[in-house]
Amino acid sequence: MLKPMFSVLMGLVFVFILFDTSLSNVIKDKSFSGVSNGTNVILRWITENEANVSTFEVERRTGSTGEFSFISSINARHNPSQYEFIDYSAFKANGETLYQYRIKIIFNEDNHPEYSEVISVSHFVSGVRKTWGSIKAMFR
Repeated sequence: MLKPMFSVLMGLVFVFILFDTSLSNVIKDKSFSGVSNGTNVILRWITENEANVSTFEVERRTGSTGEFSFISSINARHNPSQYEFIDYSAFKANGETLYQYRIKIIFNEDNHPEYSEVISVSHFVSGVRKTWGSIKAMFR
């Protein structure tokens, strides 16, 4: 009686561990970073497990409160990879601006996305760079 119950319990623990690791640790801990180059903001992250990932959606908000807004979608490569995303719209900032970013992880067969940690990037665009950025954007 005890042995079959133990086998069922171990099976449930195995299923829980399998489920837990299949959806967690998509983005490697502490690998999501962002830096301002004075014109754009460059985001980078490393993935560990993309087996069931469809896309990564980059989201941003200005300041440390308020709603995040969708910026771009990046297709998953389905193997551990390094990603880089350049936020070209950041040049529109006036003076020094605090941006916060997160990655929304969309899975193939799951309606419940996961989110990365939130990172903050202090971004300063001079008036000259902002004007030049606007001119370049017209020709993209």
